[in-house]
Amino acid sequence: MVTQNKGIKTAQNSFAIVEAIVEGDQPTCTELSEEVDLSVSSVYNYLKTLKEEGYVVENDGRYRLSLKFLKYGRMIRNSYPLMHAAIKPIDLLAKAIDEYLSLFVRENYSAVMIHEANSRFAVEVPTRFLGEPFHLTRSPQGKVILAHMPDEFRRDVFEAEELGSRRRDELEAELETIANQRHLVDDGQTHENIWAIAAPVRTGDELYGSLMISTIRHRLDDRRARTELPDLLDRTVQEVEHRLAKYDFDDLYSTW
Repeated sequence: MVTQNKGIKTAQNSFAIVEAIVEGDQPTCTELSEEVDLSVSSVYNYLKTLKEEGYVVENDGRYRLSLKFLKYGRMIRNSYPLMHAAIKPIDLLAKAIDEYLSLFVRENYSAVMIHEANSRFAVEVPTRFLGEPFHLTRSPQGKVILAHMPDEFRRDVFEAEELGSRRRDELEAELETIANQRHLVDDGQTHENIWAIAAPVRTGDELYGSLMISTIRHRLDDRRARTELPDLLDRTVQEVEHRLAKYDFDDLYSTW
């Protein structure tokens, strides 16, 4: 048991150092020591191991993560069938409408962005990074996923977020409404001045993720907001769903 606990603590320290490197500006060993509350000698040993394994790069006493993380992230992203089926339709739609599109899959209790199609008018949505997790209960891209998840899973999400009974009832009613619709419009509720519309991607009982269009509210007129963008999103989702149902994704680790 002592050995097991020591191993767990070692792993925790390693991840803490990795995260501190991400958050810092190529920090030194001393700066990392202060950040993770470990001795300089301990941090140095962790860094030495991470460097030998190819996860960290040192330059003049400063450390950054290596591109090995990019390699693994790319492999994980390409393991999702949705990525293979959606990338071309999404990119075509983004180019046609000159708006920002993003693609999400569920990972645990979050909706994680795995692809974005930008344009010269791309909206600056806060925290829009590939791999960025968004709450299933607080974002349109998350809610359209959660609305189609089993009741037991929803309860687990509510418990994890420690939602009160009143908030649970409100959210359940909202999710029930979303489940009966094709998409969900967010008109500034999540981010002020940002208009977004999200839709789930499903084939039969299989839920793959969600697709979202985002733009700055003042760029929209009523016709574009009420009919044009919702219709285009629905048609694109249907195309992605058709591709998911039609194609065989045996080799999910192919390169792009």
